Amino acid sequence: MVDLSASYPEIRAEIDAAVKNVLDKTNFILGDEVKKFEQEFASYCGVKYAVGVANGTDALKIALLACGIKKGDEVITTPFTFIATTEAIVQAGGIPVFADIVQESYTIDPDDIEKKITKKT
Repeated sequence: MVDLSASYPEIRAEIDAAVKNVLDKTNFILGDEVKKFEQEFASYCGVKYAVGVANGTDALKIALLACGIKKGDEVITTPFTFIATTEAIVQAGGIPVFADIVQESYTIDPDDIEKKITKKT
């Protein structure tokens, strides 16, 4: 995991003040800070829009829906992942199809992906 202790002390006061500001306003869901973050992040990415979400599962689900995944579509993933990956596929209406991993790298096996592709993928 990433050790944040090296950089956090340098910006701790700034982070703490920003968090306190958001909590004091009690408007942290769809509030001004979220809107500002979305605008700044979109600008940083060079796109028109960005959407802040509550967690990675929501982000994956929205990404799948944006890609056009519909009920019954197969989505290839690896079983060597956190449950949120598969959960997002199911929430989007997709059917998870598991491709094995490459043992040396623990990444999804491209050859197994090819074998799993169907008309529903």
